[in-house]
Amino acid sequence: MDRSHIMHTLVHRVITALLTLAVALPLTAAQPAPAIPVVTAGGTEPVPQWALLQRQLIRAMNEAAPLYWSAFTERGGALRRSGKLDDDLESFASWPLFYAIGGDEWLLDRSLEAFSAIARQWSYERGSMRGEFPKHYDMLHTSEGYVGFQYFGLADPGIRENVARAKRFAGYYLGEDPEAPNYDPRHKIIRSPLNGSAGPEFHSDAGYVLDYGHASLHPLVPKLERGWAKDPARAREIQKMYDDVVLRGDVIMNLAVTGLVTHAYLLTGEEKYKRWVLEYVDAWMARTRENGGIIPDNIGLTGRIGEYRKGQWWGGFFGWTGRYSLEMIFNSLITASECAYLLSGDARYLDLLRSQIDVLLAQAVVRGGDLLVPFRYGPGGWEDFRPLEPYVVSHLWHASLSEADWKRVERILKGAKHGPYAYAYADSPNAPDPGAEAWRPDGTLIDWNFVLSDVPHRNQNRRNEAPHLMYLAGSNPDWPVKVMQAEYQQVMRCVDRIRGGTWEHLWKSQTVTEQNPVVTNGLTQAAMGAPFPCFNGGLLRAQVRYFDALRKRPGLPEDTAALVEAIDARGIRLTLVNTGAVHERRVIVQAGAFGEHTFTEVNGAPVGGRHIEVRLPAGKTARLRLGMTRYGASVSGYTTPKFR
Repeated sequence: MDRSHIMHTLVHRVITALLTLAVALPLTAAQPAPAIPVVTAGGTEPVPQWALLQRQLIRAMNEAAPLYWSAFTERGGALRRSGKLDDDLESFASWPLFYAIGGDEWLLDRSLEAFSAIARQWSYERGSMRGEFPKHYDMLHTSEGYVGFQYFGLADPGIRENVARAKRFAGYYLGEDPEAPNYDPRHKIIRSPLNGSAGPEFHSDAGYVLDYGHASLHPLVPKLERGWAKDPARAREIQKMYDDVVLRGDVIMNLAVTGLVTHAYLLTGEEKYKRWVLEYVDAWMARTRENGGIIPDNIGLTGRIGEYRKGQWWGGFFGWTGRYSLEMIFNSLITASECAYLLSGDARYLDLLRSQIDVLLAQAVVRGGDLLVPFRYGPGGWEDFRPLEPYVVSHLWHASLSEADWKRVERILKGAKHGPYAYAYADSPNAPDPGAEAWRPDGTLIDWNFVLSDVPHRNQNRRNEAPHLMYLAGSNPDWPVKVMQAEYQQVMRCVDRIRGGTWEHLWKSQTVTEQNPVVTNGLTQAAMGAPFPCFNGGLLRAQVRYFDALRKRPGLPEDTAALVEAIDARGIRLTLVNTGAVHERRVIVQAGAFGEHTFTEVNGAPVGGRHIEVRLPAGKTARLRLGMTRYGASVSGYTTPKFR
């Protein structure tokens, strides 16, 4: 197809859309003004392939979910096969989010049932929980496990039991439970990397963390010898040092708890939760400035950087020397910066994330045509150079929509030429041999347009962030079709595993979670214009979300498909399609996942407020240019439109 024909087609579609969409005009004085502006689609055009595939994907997940439920749960929701605490909680984490997108209500009810049952299992059978929350756990795993709980707020914020839970969980960090003195308000620290409903833990077996490279004892032990645990005297010495140096004080990963506390604020509107999040994030930003712009990874009990390491700022639990250092650090920074920005509307909180991206880019090197950044810091300085994963910078750009942050995205995408992905050699359940996990190019060329359908772990869906960015940049026009096809393949693969009954994951505890056929990454990207939801405590970040005006529930109405086609600082381009042949669908579009944005116009006609209603007669398509003021609405809770 030549360029002139393409341009003619595009112009024709735009003119048709503008002529066939009617924005509701103000009513006469004798008629009450509608609470929500109404847009009616009037034009007919062929239903796009992506829309049919999106509805096929939704239908497939609705049908596959009962197979998973029957295979892995007992009556009452308890798991037939248990893994680790966080993995068990993750087993149904996507279900309430899928319901909020438009999945069947059955999935919401079952995921509520499963959450309660799994909490009972870990409370009474294993004794690892108190108040339905881990007694002592690192925030990496706690924040993973409770992301699904946070999605219940999007699905139904009025569940009283969940409101009580959210307040109780947040209270463990606000000093409201005397048995859980996790937070020191004087020094603004969480007092240990291991914390929870039973308070900070200052003793835990050192073997796993030290042998797997998740923390260091430097400078007290410049290089820990292999096999140290076989000598009882040396083992006692190292254990004492580990308890004193590693387990006392705050670490970066604890910032991920801001998601849980923000969730409590969104459910209740109580200012104390907002104040705590901003206070805690401000404290970490101050420490970063004190440390010359690099966030330190260990803070002592009196609030001093490197207090038990002779002032050394690195080496802490899941910190800069860690096996998965950057993944853990940046997931917590993403969650904290996004939550603080959401609650305050103050863009300065994005500097918590942006500053550390710039720290790494300042140290970047080019080797064999690849832009590599240091993933760790050790006795010799910056080390372990790998490609920076695009999802880190994607979250920053999605939050700011600034040209400067998009240039950071472009630098990362253009700088990576060869595979594999950053952690390809650090993905084993076994302790690594020295040097075994160093990144090295494997000869393959990176294709950022390619959508992976065989993503091995749920949190590795972040590897499909780049194709979405390329679509938004105008360089991957087939992405909406490709991502729906890829996620459909994921669903079918899970169905095959369930029916086979023998599939095992390399990491045994993830055998159940990796057969969950409800996958929502592509749906949130396409329908909501969202980045990959941060796996560690992150709340859904989205340009828009939807409500069914007729069924008066969250999510896209039946037969309805949605695609955010473009995003910029002024607003978005959104296409809504009624793929059905008979029934009209009425969809309410909300500005932002939490109503944090405000609509200013629809296809040039001025509007106001958080919501618009789009009426889609059977077979009709609405193409909308939605002007938005970002973070222009005060967020005090999960927003629900006033249904007519």
